[in-house]
Amino acid sequence: MQSMVIDRQILPEPIISYIHSEKIRMFEEDGNIVLSPLKINPNVNELFGMFNDGKLSSEDFIREKTFEKEMEN
Repeated sequence: MQSMVIDRQILPEPIISYIHSEKIRMFEEDGNIVLSPLKINPNVNELFGMFNDGKLSSEDFIREKTFEKEMEN
């Protein structure tokens, strides 16, 4: 069975009480069905750059580098 993401609301109440994430990854492992909570980060900006501190957007970075390149010429 491939991994799939399901909504928490489709599960019965006894299972919901154990899982507090809105999205759940469901997969089979050694004949067992595993439900794993997913942490979905709403701040997509955190996905860009290794050292992102949130102070400089990717658009601002590109503008800054373009300006620096123009100043060199």
